[in-house]
Amino acid sequence: VTADGRPLRKRRYVFSECFAAIAMAEYSKATGDRSYAEKALKLFKEIVRFISTPGILEPKYLPTQPAIGHSITMILINTASRIREVIPDPELDRQIDNSLELIRTKFMHPEFKALLEMVTPEGELIDTINGRVINPGHCIETAWFLLEEAHYRGWDEGKGKEIKEMALQILDWSWEWGWDEEFGGIINFRDCKGFPAQDYSQDMKFWWPQTEAVIATLYAYLATGDTKYLEMHRMANDWTYEFLPDPVYGEWFGYLHRDGSVAQPAKGNLFKGPFHVPRMLIKSQMLIDEILAVHVRK
Repeated sequence: VTADGRPLRKRRYVFSECFAAIAMAEYSKATGDRSYAEKALKLFKEIVRFISTPGILEPKYLPTQPAIGHSITMILINTASRIREVIPDPELDRQIDNSLELIRTKFMHPEFKALLEMVTPEGELIDTINGRVINPGHCIETAWFLLEEAHYRGWDEGKGKEIKEMALQILDWSWEWGWDEEFGGIINFRDCKGFPAQDYSQDMKFWWPQTEAVIATLYAYLATGDTKYLEMHRMANDWTYEFLPDPVYGEWFGYLHRDGSVAQPAKGNLFKGPFHVPRMLIKSQMLIDEILAVHVRK
C-alpha cells in the first residue's frame, strides 16, 4: 500500500501472515509473554479461514483447471509447529496431520520420483508446463520441515518413523533432480517428464535453495547417522560458501547463473530479505550441536 494506505498490489497469499505468526510465537517463547502466543494462534486460525473459505482470497488464475498447491501445504506445517511450542491447540495438530497426508497422498509421485508443486484436488498430474514443475529447493525445505516433525514425535516410533521415511524419500528424490552434477549447487526448476522447464530462471542458482539443502542434509544425518547425508551436506555447504557470500561488501548474492557467476548483485528486493541466510546459520548451529551430542560424543 501507499504511505496513506491506498492499495497498490493485490495479495492472494497468506505467507506474510504465516511468517508473522511464527515471529509472534518465537517472541513469546523468548520473552515469556503469552499474549504473543495467543496472537499467533489467533492469526493462524484466521489464515486457515482465509484459505479454506471460498471467495475470501480470489484465485491467481481463472479456475478452469482446479488445482491445489504444495507451497501453502508445507508452510502450514512449519507455522503450526512453531506455534505449538508455546500454545498447544487441537487445530494446530489437525493442520499438521492434514498437510502431511496431502503431501504423502497427493504431491508425492513415485512414478516421477518427485514431489510436485501443483496437482489436481485428487492428486493427479496436471500434464502442462505448470503442472509438471519440480522445485527442488522447495521440496528440500519441505523435507526438513518433515524431519523436524518426525523428531518431535520420535524418530523411530510409529508415526514419527513414517514421517522420517517420507522426508528422507523426498530429500533423496529432490537432490537427484536438483543437484547440478556439472557445476554444483541446487538448480531452480525441473520438468518431471524431462521437458524444457518454462521459467526463464530454470537453470539459475538462487540463494535460498542452497540454504535449505544445508539444513536438510544436516537434519537427515542427525536422523539416520548415514554418512551419505554428511557428504551431501559438505557438497551443498562448500558450493554455497564458494559462490554466494560477497567478499567485498558482505552479505550474500541472491541470483547466480548456472556456473555460479553473479547474475545481478542486489542483496535485497521483493523476494530476497533477511530470512533464509540467518535461519540457515542458526538452525545449522543447533543441528550441529545435537549431532555432536548424538553421533560424535556418545
